[in-house]
This record gives sequence, C-alpha cells and structure tokens, in this order.
Amino acid sequence: MKIKKSQPTYNTTDFYLSCFLLARGIQLIGLNQTDEPSRRSFVFVESDMRSVLMNEYNFDGEAEINVRDFISAIRKLKTLLYEK
Repeated sequence: MKIKKSQPTYNTTDFYLSCFLLARGIQLIGLNQTDEPSRRSFVFVESDMRSVLMNEYNFDGEAEINVRDFISAIRKLKTLLYEK
C-alpha cells in the first residue's frame, strides 16, 4: 500500500505487540530495517485506536483478542520477516 508522506505512522520492534495490533485491525504498512542488521521494525498506520490498544496491551493486563486472529497475525509477520 502506498501511503502519503504526511500520513503519520507508528514503528515498533516488539513482535508480539505487532501481532496484537495486526490482529486487532491496525493496518500494517510494512517492515523497515533497523540499525541492527538482524532486527526490523514493523510500521503501522497511526490512529487513535492504536493508542487505545497499546494501553490495553501494556497496562490493562486483560486485553481481549480472538485467538485465531492472533495466530494468523503471528504467521503473517513471521512470513514477512523471513521472506528476505
């Protein structure tokens, strides 16, 4: 997907946070290489919902998620990580 240069994005290197965000419907734009050769960051479209989900994931301790969606997100992100 092409994004506008002015469109804000959110980057993270946290794999399971990325899986959680993807499974909960936050749009993944792609992957970026970090300064560390073996590490990549996941790039998401920034949204108000992303902030809400981050609070759920980090602080609530009871974030709800569909297990099948989460497993699907794990598989998708692993595929993206290892295809290059």
